[in-house]
Amino acid sequence: MTKLNARLVSAGLAALLMAAGTSQVSAQEAAPTTQPAPAVQAADISDKKLEKFADSLGEIMEIREDFTAKLEKTGDPAEAQQLQQEANEKMMNTVVENDLSIEEYNAINQAVQSDPQLRDRVIAMVQN
Repeated sequence: MTKLNARLVSAGLAALLMAAGTSQVSAQEAAPTTQPAPAVQAADISDKKLEKFADSLGEIMEIREDFTAKLEKTGDPAEAQQLQQEANEKMMNTVVENDLSIEEYNAINQAVQSDPQLRDRVIAMVQN
């Protein structure tokens, strides 16, 4: 990966991680009865789970880029809503396919947001 691409990924990932409301998979929209993710400490997250989170996050970033481009092209609110729903479903499926539950993903995401060292580890994983 070139230095420019690495910087773009880092910047995009940092922005994604810092936007708490938008960086969590929208399980609440799909299932309104979902409880908030429990607080998880960095020490409680295995390297394997963190790798699965990083894999999911990288794929979610790609899905968001793809659907953002599609959303920018549509002027139809109904189509925009359908695209957002489709994107949410793809993001949730990505998490599940990477062998994490939505709750685990969201809990790890919260830990990553609050722990700069953990965030740096995830950024490094996503870049590799």
